[in-house]
Amino acid sequence: MKKLLLLILVNTSLVYAVIGQVVFDQVGFGLSYWGRTYEAQDERVLLTNPPTAKGELNPVLIPHLYGRVKLGQYLGIKGTVGMAQDNYQSSLVIGNLVRNESIEQTILPLGAMLDFSIPIGKKGGSKKSAKNETEEGEEAETEVAPESSSSEPKFKVMGGIGVNRYFIQHSFTRQVTGGEGSLPTAKFSGNDFGITGMIGLAHSVSDRIVLTLFTQYNSGSYNHRVYSEEVPGSFEVKNIPLKGLEAGISVGYILKK
Repeated sequence: MKKLLLLILVNTSLVYAVIGQVVFDQVGFGLSYWGRTYEAQDERVLLTNPPTAKGELNPVLIPHLYGRVKLGQYLGIKGTVGMAQDNYQSSLVIGNLVRNESIEQTILPLGAMLDFSIPIGKKGGSKKSAKNETEEGEEAETEVAPESSSSEPKFKVMGGIGVNRYFIQHSFTRQVTGGEGSLPTAKFSGNDFGITGMIGLAHSVSDRIVLTLFTQYNSGSYNHRVYSEEVPGSFEVKNIPLKGLEAGISVGYILKK
């Protein structure tokens, strides 16, 4: 985990070095539901007795933080960092010997996305009426347009495409009853990239608060070595997909109008 956090800090520092004096116009937080899908076996392929069928939908919740830099009236660059945690298990029973293995998985998705927003509504402003006297001395009411607020967008259609870098850590545990073979917890870490695309709908709750509903599709995968117990030192490389549909909600605070 320390290595993962160090890598994130280094990448974040590089981002700040690139953008220089660019000021974030929005920051926020959110929560999403990531339904990972598999064409082959899931992380349980790394265990001693994995299922032979392909992995099933394995949803996880991802809390995340984000910051956005405005590039123009409709474009911006959005950076996010989140955290997904899951657990995979398998059991092997041979007579009185029972071997239970588990993988505690932590994925930290660090993303950068070029997004766009298109207004589809206006905040309604109340019309004011003013009374003026006519030449005959009678009063007539004249409608006056509101001074401001009516030009602010109420809803925006969002979209974007970007790149995720997945920092992955596995904590592997093996417990054996009825015989020998228990192992202390071992940790493995790595990272890989994936492409993501997003669509959503943003609603301006107030002049400073924005509520966004979004869905995005994540691609990508990572390679993991599976070592053989029969031949010490030999291994097979397994490709584990990270793809899947993600849907969520976020709350943003506008720093600069």
